[in-house]
Amino acid sequence: MSNDDITVWKVISTVVKGVAKTVEIAGTGVSTAVGGVQRSASAVRDSMPVTEITTVFNTTDKIVKFVNKETPRDSKDILGQSAIVLKSEHTAGAWVPWFDPPLYDGFERRHIAVVIDEVPAVYIWQKGDFVYWTNRLDSTGKPAKAYKMSGITHVGGARTLVIRNDPETGYSAFMTAAPS
Repeated sequence: MSNDDITVWKVISTVVKGVAKTVEIAGTGVSTAVGGVQRSASAVRDSMPVTEITTVFNTTDKIVKFVNKETPRDSKDILGQSAIVLKSEHTAGAWVPWFDPPLYDGFERRHIAVVIDEVPAVYIWQKGDFVYWTNRLDSTGKPAKAYKMSGITHVGGARTLVIRNDPETGYSAFMTAAPS
């Protein structure tokens, strides 16, 4: 082996080490960036206030189905003129889903439906600082018109959902502070 061969191998070895170090640094940078994005997404999720329905009071004479499209385990049937507690082994109640396009799109799975006689009568979701409801959807399956929920509807905290039927205006809902 000549000195030229040794020099060529030293150059190749040095270049390979340099490339390996560059790949290692790039990998570390990508890993750090991905970790930062994951921590940011987690911080946004953790900082969003949760509105939790702990009790549903059905003031109608019909059986009401409370259907949480985001978390089906929270779905319950409520007899007419009665109330149920939504506490489970997982939560102290049902979290009201967020529907706030474009951040949270996909209304078909981001709402609570109050179903009466197998027909959805009221749809409920959180958007911005408040809880909203509607009684009809447009042709795309999104709220035709949103109404700010009556009662205590600022997002965050435990609430009781009251379902009612007015002979003139139909089915609606409002929220009150949940009992302590």
